[in-house]
This record gives sequence, structure tokens and C-alpha cells, in this order.
Amino acid sequence: MRNAQQSVHLVAASVGFFSFGLLWLSVLWGTTLRMGWGLTRIRHHTIYGIHQMLTSMGLVLGVVHALAQLAAPGGHVTVLAEWVPFVDRKDPLGVGLGVIALELMIALALSVLIQRRLGYSKWRRMHGWAYVAFTLVGAHILISGSDTGPPLVWGSVVVAWASTVIPRLAVTRFMSAIPRAATDKLTTRLRSREIEVNVDPGRCVRFGFCEQEAPEVFRLRADGRLTYRPSVPAENSEEVIRAAQACPARAVVLSRLATSMVMPGQTVPRTVDPEGQPAGGGGRRRGRVA
Repeated sequence: MRNAQQSVHLVAASVGFFSFGLLWLSVLWGTTLRMGWGLTRIRHHTIYGIHQMLTSMGLVLGVVHALAQLAAPGGHVTVLAEWVPFVDRKDPLGVGLGVIALELMIALALSVLIQRRLGYSKWRRMHGWAYVAFTLVGAHILISGSDTGPPLVWGSVVVAWASTVIPRLAVTRFMSAIPRAATDKLTTRLRSREIEVNVDPGRCVRFGFCEQEAPEVFRLRADGRLTYRPSVPAENSEEVIRAAQACPARAVVLSRLATSMVMPGQTVPRTVDPEGQPAGGGGRRRGRVA
């Protein structure tokens, strides 16, 4: 039969691995959202609900794992070591990395409360630290975990870490590889004329970042619906372009208003003058310009 110490260790280890798995899924889901794939296929409430649920459950289990270390008879982890990194006497590095990772992930989760105040660009850059925190979690398991000896266990941790970092690097490279020349060319043309504004209701996630960048054009109502001006003058082009770039779902579409239209050419009827010569310049076709 297991003694009390072994039983507590089994519970703590199991909870810790479950927490790691949920956080892994949360980070992968966040990478998918960053690419904008899910925003065009699933309702935004479902998308962010899944992400928040995975993150919350992973963090709760992470806290339970940390508290279980205090309940272990004869354990070396103290209350101070649960909050202050690198003060544990037996395993300062492993426990310290786990403390930093958990505190960092909790801070990132709470940043959702001030998301609109931070702005989309700052909030997205801040969320990039989630990959650093997940890396620290993996290092904590490999250093402090007494059950990571079998290759299947530590190999699973390494594979889970690589499956988050590699897609992250791939997405970053993909986003940076988007030709800026086309974007610059488009914005140059938009700045010189009146702009037509359209918002795709199927893509819009109603975060309100467009309202933050261009409050005179976009407004997020109390009922959650977005109102916007269908056209804006050229002098307001800068803020509207920033709003379109800040939209995480790429729901804001900008285009120039047409200034002229060319109708198809029409055949002028041929007439004959009294001398038998065709009138109207030999019956040539003339185009009408509206």
C-alpha cells in the first residue's frame, strides 16, 4: 500500500500533467486564432470561450498542483517558495521556473480585463509571453519532475513544447513575409481620396479595437453591435487605415469611392447627306463617357 507521501505525490503529479496538457491545448488554440483561421469558421463566442476555458482550467489545476506540494508530508516546498522564485532549498531552479511560469500565465489571463484599454497591438505583443511561460512550464517538469525518467514521458513534454514553438515561429515568419509593398501601395491610394468603409459581420468579433483607433468612424454600442460610417473623407484616412490594421479578424474592408464611370461604346447611326457621302465622320463608332 502507498503511504501518505506517495499518495500526495501521485495526486500532485497527475494534476500537474493534466494542467500541462490543458495549457498546451490553450497555447495551440491561441496560435490558431492568431492566424485568423477560426475567426472565419466558428462563432466568435465559441472561439474565445474555448480558449478561455482551456486556459482557466489549466491555471486552476496548476495552482492545485502547487498547493499539493505543501500538503506532502516531509516535503521541501515551503509557502515562501510557492511565491518567490529560486528560494527553495532543495530544487531552487526547477521550482523557481515553475513559479515564474504560473505567475506569468496568471498575469496574461488577467490582462483580458484591460484588453481594450491596452489596445490590440500592445495586448497581442504581451500575449507573446505565453510561449515563454509555456517553455518555463516544460523546463519545470523536466527539471523537477521525478516521474520524467522514461523516454515516453520526457519525450512527450519535448514534443508538446516543440509543437507550440514551431507553429509560433512559422506564423511569425508568415506574417512578416506578407509583402508590405502591396499594403503601402494601397494605403497611399486610399489617403488621397474619400474612403468607403465596409465591415464583414461574419468576421467581426466586436473587440472594439477599431473604435479605439478611429472613434469618429466606429462605435461599439452597449448592446454589442457595431455602428460605423460608410464613407470617410481623405483627411480621416490615417485613423481608418490604422483601425483596419488593428482588427484581429480582418473584418474592416476599405476601398476608394469611384470618381468616374466609362460606359460601353455605342454605334452612331449612319446617315447620308444630299451628295451621297456618309455623315458623322464615315460612320465611325464613338464612345460615350458618363
